[in-house]
Amino acid sequence: MLGQTTPFFSFSTNQLEETRRFYEVVLGFEVELRRDRFLHVQLPENRPLIIYYKEDHVPAGHTALNFQVTGIESLVDSLTAQGVVFEQYGPPIATDEKGISWDDEGSHIAWFRDPGGNILALIEH
Repeated sequence: MLGQTTPFFSFSTNQLEETRRFYEVVLGFEVELRRDRFLHVQLPENRPLIIYYKEDHVPAGHTALNFQVTGIESLVDSLTAQGVVFEQYGPPIATDEKGISWDDEGSHIAWFRDPGGNILALIEH
């Protein structure tokens, strides 16, 4: 039924301008502000991400958006140099001093937050 539709991602923020700058300048996406409260972030393959302003926004307690990457350590270094702070977790997903969880089976993950506190992740397989 919905297999032929085009899904998209969305979540909220209470820091609209800071979030726009973060996705545009720090992460490098094209971002368009619409109707003074919707950020349309253009993801690869023409997939939109819509981040909308919500005054009483509460960040989700889970990862809102994952980025599959190669060269996770160099990306973490680059984003850290731009002021991104990576999350630090203990076992069972313990992260190193840079915030990377190195998995023996080859899936490495580094979590960070956008200005609205939404958790994002870099994942390398």
